[in-house]
Amino acid sequence: MRLFSVTTAVCISLLSAGCAVGCWYRAEELRSEASWLMERSKAQATEYAQSLNDALARQELETFARRRAVLERAHLWQRGQALGVMLSVLAAASAWVLRLWSRLTGELDEVSEALESSAEPVAVGASIRPSRT
Repeated sequence: MRLFSVTTAVCISLLSAGCAVGCWYRAEELRSEASWLMERSKAQATEYAQSLNDALARQELETFARRRAVLERAHLWQRGQALGVMLSVLAAASAWVLRLWSRLTGELDEVSEALESSAEPVAVGASIRPSRT
């Protein structure tokens, strides 16, 4: 039973670490897309400054809105990443504590069995020595 709980904690730790890595990868992709949208918006702003065309200003604002939406999704993935890291560390610490607990209980069982097997009946008065005063 104790080994099962340690194994379960280790599996949860590894699974949540994997989820954190997946969240990091997805957030990084979204940040890259947001960076590209920012560069596109800067190019549209430069083009608008040269021509003063309202259609270009609307395109730039739409690009900014899309960038904001992408960054909001990236932020959600970052939250998932942080949650995965925290859960992974918590599960790893739990596995360590459970492993220490199982070792301690095993050693206490061994010691108690050794004491029970080596216990010999001792006479009540045999341990009392007369004093020399």
